[in-house]
Amino acid sequence: DLDTGLLRAFLALAETLSFSRTADRIGRSQSAVSMQIMRLEEILGCRLFRRDRRNVALTAEGEALLGDARRILA
Repeated sequence: DLDTGLLRAFLALAETLSFSRTADRIGRSQSAVSMQIMRLEEILGCRLFRRDRRNVALTAEGEALLGDARRILA
């Protein structure tokens, strides 16, 4: 079972592509969002985002999860 909070953080980050905007949107700190994403990636066993200091982008696995996450949270 996946925690819906992890999916909400994933979906917000996929939509904003920004840890700071995601944190504002879901009412968490940037570090908490980062930890939630890392936890989800650990559970699923794959990287969902490519990230560096300036950019965040979905991986193919993240793209595949996006539709399912939207359906689950709807």
